[in-house]
Amino acid sequence: MQQSKGLREYFSDFETNLAYYFSEKLNRLLAKPRWIYISLSHQCTYNCQMCGVVNILKDYQISTPEVKKIFDEISEWDWDFTVVITGGEPFLRRDIFEIFKYAKEKAIGIEVVSNGALIDPPMAEKIIRSGIDNIAVSLDGAKEGTHDLIREKGAFRKAVQAIKNLSEAKKKNGFGPQLSVWTTIMKENIGELFDIIGLSRSLGVECLVYHPVIVAQEDMQNTSPHARFWPGTKDVETLIEQIRMISDYQKKNGFIAFLHDPFLWVKHFRGELTRGEWKCNPFVFINIGPDGEVRSCGASFGNTKNMSLGECLDTKEASQARKMMRECLKPCLQTCWANPDADSLSGIVDGLIQRVRNSRADKGDKKRILSAALAKLAFYEEMSKECQT
Repeated sequence: MQQSKGLREYFSDFETNLAYYFSEKLNRLLAKPRWIYISLSHQCTYNCQMCGVVNILKDYQISTPEVKKIFDEISEWDWDFTVVITGGEPFLRRDIFEIFKYAKEKAIGIEVVSNGALIDPPMAEKIIRSGIDNIAVSLDGAKEGTHDLIREKGAFRKAVQAIKNLSEAKKKNGFGPQLSVWTTIMKENIGELFDIIGLSRSLGVECLVYHPVIVAQEDMQNTSPHARFWPGTKDVETLIEQIRMISDYQKKNGFIAFLHDPFLWVKHFRGELTRGEWKCNPFVFINIGPDGEVRSCGASFGNTKNMSLGECLDTKEASQARKMMRECLKPCLQTCWANPDADSLSGIVDGLIQRVRNSRADKGDKKRILSAALAKLAFYEEMSKECQT
């Protein structure tokens, strides 16, 4: 089927969203993960108060051969996915650039999340030239005192300097990964959320992502209003004001990556968010821990030390974990799980029709892509009937 590049992309998105939609509807493995998080280890330069990950799986570290084995497998997937390298602090690993190099050789997209503590000018130069797609530095305050209160004294200056080092190295080389800032929304920094935009832009950041604090790493659905960093009633009122300013800025300038209506943060912190407004797609995200265990939300369902990733995804335990997520009534609002474009079958179909209609492709190409889409939809509908009999 010969189409313009635009139409091929539209059809690819359509196929992907159909696969996620029917995977969830039928609880069958018809789609691969969109996001593959790999926590190399939970060792970190800090012990941030809102995190606690350093207290989990302390003595484990996934080895370089194990990571390469995972890359070997997923590089063969005919699927659009991204690997996110996390920790702990990923740059504590001496082999981190070997991992990046291998991913590049396998044409695997890599994003990295760091606290910036170790990114001095030589390290920044290596990161910029490594071939990764995105480097995100955590910045949880527009003021030094706020960020350091949450993390550790001196953490703000190190994070800011890390971003400067990355920006300067990227300008020097004329290429490099997208530079991002990730900000966790919590009681202590709500009044500074908008100001983080100006700070980030002044440092050369290209994208800003906000996400709400969670109470405990092991319990994503815990939304206790009594938790240390959980916003109270007055804090939420401040959040509403901040969201209005952030949204106005985003409409005019972009820069902030919203996966959903930011006012859902308000409902989330008030405990009013419903599954009808936000839901996780259990096939979108997986996390591979430093112990090699593969998890989504809840218990693990396989280990990459002795199983392929594909085998882990197809276990009985994996199906049970996805069923639990499908039935979850308390959304965590963590952006890793979501794929709103696949939530509604009518939305998927209408979205394709609208994009094709607005395309400048000729009528013949449009007709062919819509015919192919209709055939793909019929395939899944037939599969649904078979599952019901």
